[in-house]
Amino acid sequence: MSYRIECIPNVSTADPAILERIAAAIQATEGVTLHFVDPGKSANRTVFTYLGPVSQVLKATEALFAIALSEIDMRQHQGVHPRMGAVDVCPFVLLDDDTYANDLLERVRTFAEDISTKHDLAIYGYEHLASSPARKNLAAVRQGEYEGLEERFNSEDLPDFGPQRFTSAVALHGATALSVRPLMVAYNVNLIGGELKDRLKAAKTIAGKIRERDGGMPGVKAIGWYLPDFDLVQVSCNLTKPNEAGVCEVFTRVQELADELGFEAPSSELIGCIPQSQFTTMTPEELGFGQLKPFEGNRILPL
Repeated sequence: MSYRIECIPNVSTADPAILERIAAAIQATEGVTLHFVDPGKSANRTVFTYLGPVSQVLKATEALFAIALSEIDMRQHQGVHPRMGAVDVCPFVLLDDDTYANDLLERVRTFAEDISTKHDLAIYGYEHLASSPARKNLAAVRQGEYEGLEERFNSEDLPDFGPQRFTSAVALHGATALSVRPLMVAYNVNLIGGELKDRLKAAKTIAGKIRERDGGMPGVKAIGWYLPDFDLVQVSCNLTKPNEAGVCEVFTRVQELADELGFEAPSSELIGCIPQSQFTTMTPEELGFGQLKPFEGNRILPL
């Protein structure tokens, strides 16, 4: 059975040498297209986006895990983004008909079992791979981050796959959040104006107003943060229901809220790739893409 999937793993490094090795391994996998590698210096984190037939994408992801786990020491990791593992998050997204959904879920479950055994890796499932409703949400799975892992093990909040006690391998690699999930867009809006501390406070206020769990926009997860390498404050978002609240709607709403607070939101930043269908009322240029990092056509997916 063959069908197309997307994989968007986030690895906890921005080291160019490691990223080059991972990218080369993905590109060497027959049938897999690596669309984009998106490193973040302040986050010390990189997002890979690649597509292809299910069996080949899983093969490429196995290579990614092998390289990342051999090179990244979570005991030394620092970054502004929430994280708990060397391969911090690894979601798989079905791109073809929903009739393949159960097959993909079983393949990913087998993949998790194999990877966890091979590398003594702690894996927590989320979204469709969640073992309980409490673990469906990524933020809940990653709560406490890397520094809280040992306490999680001690309190019996154990991973779904891999070691069931806090081992030296867990200390080294951390834990991975693995899932099968719907399409999502990672997207940040840039704020300017005023003093830094006031601007950061405004970003956090705006994040709270647009966040779905706080009564905001459907499917929006958001935080306010500061990126030292760009000296930039952002409202950082994951759009988990992009067909209901996509980049155009979120950008417009953040601009409105920023204006109310005395700030401006003149541009925004895409992390990874984006479906063509997201450009409903604005173009990439109108959204301000490409001001922090180059924005090229290979980042637009034909979806």
